[in-house]
Amino acid sequence: MLRPFLSCSRLLQGCTEAAAQRASLSTDIRVFDAAQKLFVTPVELHGKRVKRFTIDAVFQDTNSAGSSKGTVVSVHGSPGSHKDFKYITPLLESQGYRVVGINYPGFALSGDSDELQHHNEERTLFAQTIIDRLNLRENVLFLGHSRGSENALRLTVANQDKSIGMALIAPTGFTLHKTLRPMSRLRRIRHFYENYPITRRPLETFFYHFYNRVIGLRLRHGRTALTALKTMSLCDIEKQKPFVDEINKNDKLLALVCYSGRDHLIETEISAGFAAAFKDRVHFVLGKTGDEQAVTEEIVKAFKVDDKRRVTVELTDDNHFSQAKRPKLIAASIDAMFDAAKKFDKK
Repeated sequence: MLRPFLSCSRLLQGCTEAAAQRASLSTDIRVFDAAQKLFVTPVELHGKRVKRFTIDAVFQDTNSAGSSKGTVVSVHGSPGSHKDFKYITPLLESQGYRVVGINYPGFALSGDSDELQHHNEERTLFAQTIIDRLNLRENVLFLGHSRGSENALRLTVANQDKSIGMALIAPTGFTLHKTLRPMSRLRRIRHFYENYPITRRPLETFFYHFYNRVIGLRLRHGRTALTALKTMSLCDIEKQKPFVDEINKNDKLLALVCYSGRDHLIETEISAGFAAAFKDRVHFVLGKTGDEQAVTEEIVKAFKVDDKRRVTVELTDDNHFSQAKRPKLIAASIDAMFDAAKKFDKK
């Protein structure tokens, strides 16, 4: 049984209660892969059939000692991993930032379980546990791509006391985009997969080939494809509006929203509508023949000099993966956001 949609106030209360509960739990964090700066920690979640179960959360932490400049918490898409940001992370590292990369369960690195529900309340709790476990108390920015943008948005609202804001790349928008339509079909597939074991193997085989050959996302096995499908069938879509409203109410929170003009998964008008919901935004366009460095400098100026709190960018010639194509623009914008936040705090 899915938990009902949580309001912003209930989300804030729930995260506070959960943080208090987790304070009494073991803060066990172990090295998972030292070369890749990966760590693992147990996370307790609410199951479908059991009240509570524990799953291993594998996460990237580029500087476990902490950074005085700030921490960027990255939230990947569906499917995805911390490697979705493999071009941005080194740039942020070189600038002195700590990067914590969330790896959601069911996507190869963190653990998997049939008890997982994959809705946003569970995903928020999963990421929040890692944030609390690492004792991230201030100067945090949430970076989300695609499906992960919904969770980056929620996490920013839930952590307003410690966050400077968020950067969303290819956000899902307020309207069902073409990969989600019709939503009823995705929900029927999820229902059959979860309730009729005989359908699992054929569905995994079909969607493994669909994701790899049609959508162009490289997956290792079919179960990951079905996890992605289940997660996509539980998008917030229009339910994101109250969270955007919460961002708009708090002038201390900065926001960067980048979307693409040739996104093969999300229609441009849906992305543009989402970007337009941010109050007092300044908007930039980078076309095929445009100067990326010049636009980057304009974004930096908007945050650092002009004291703009919300910046949206249309990348007219990009596809769904601007985080891979525009790492310098995104990293420089994030750096400017941290500088702007310090300036704002001094006022």
